[in-house]
Amino acid sequence: MRPPCELVQKEYLPVLRARLSRRLNDRGVSQIEIAEKLLITQAAVSKYLKQQPSTCLPLDKIDTAVQKLEQMILDESETVSRMVYEICKHCIEMRIGGAICKAHQGSVRELGNEKCQICSDLIRNEPIELGERAKLLSDMNAALEILEVNDAFERVIPQVRANLVVCLKDATTTADVLGVPGRIFIFNGRATIHSSPQFGASRHTASILLWAKEKFEAVHACLCIRGSEEIISAAKKQGFYVISLNRAFADADDIIKATEIAIKRRPRTKELIAIHVPGGIGIEPILYLFGPRARMLAELCTKISNSL
Repeated sequence: MRPPCELVQKEYLPVLRARLSRRLNDRGVSQIEIAEKLLITQAAVSKYLKQQPSTCLPLDKIDTAVQKLEQMILDESETVSRMVYEICKHCIEMRIGGAICKAHQGSVRELGNEKCQICSDLIRNEPIELGERAKLLSDMNAALEILEVNDAFERVIPQVRANLVVCLKDATTTADVLGVPGRIFIFNGRATIHSSPQFGASRHTASILLWAKEKFEAVHACLCIRGSEEIISAAKKQGFYVISLNRAFADADDIIKATEIAIKRRPRTKELIAIHVPGGIGIEPILYLFGPRARMLAELCTKISNSL
């Protein structure tokens, strides 16, 4: 199997970096600065300046992206994510009936014979699972932004740190659950996140969410916070139906089993559910908030924390 990404990695990116390095160097930008801008090593820049890699791709097509990136770097006004966006956009343009598509079909004859249009099909007929993953990530990032600017969030964050997870509609394993690696912690009085949300980043909270999704039709997101009495009371005022367990549990499976017993004859149609796990020896009380979307939970959590 030889996808077009192989051609992008071996030919498109090296040539783009090499030609961009040469143009920047001609403008008086040092090798160290070029390396910093392109997020590569100085040794790689030196190699690119001495020897330009060859490619089967037309250089004039690659230079279209090179010129734009050169201007973005010289203007010093664009972010790294914006420059990566430009590279990916240009690459996709070349993959949809462009130079990369032609070269790929030329190197893999079977694709040419089959009149391959995989790249255009992926863009035009966006697979449902890819679209849903993108929507989840957007929802999660919006939720985290809300928590990060909430000065009162530290009032509800547990010592074991908070976590926010959201899952795909057809999620069956923790790999289908988007979470925060390393959880959410407080730094300088604000919610702080070490790295971007990732699928499969949570096991404990994700496992509980997967169970809750099957029990309550509207649930697709979970946020765990401190489980003090005042926080529980504030959550109820925001519309959460709180299920309280009879004793402390630390393991996700134990929490699920205890909740199974507690929810017998409880409604499945509630949109906002919360599970209160009381504290015990070495275990602090936790309140798991469940709802349809991560952003909704972040907004409700902000109201809870502000009310304390």
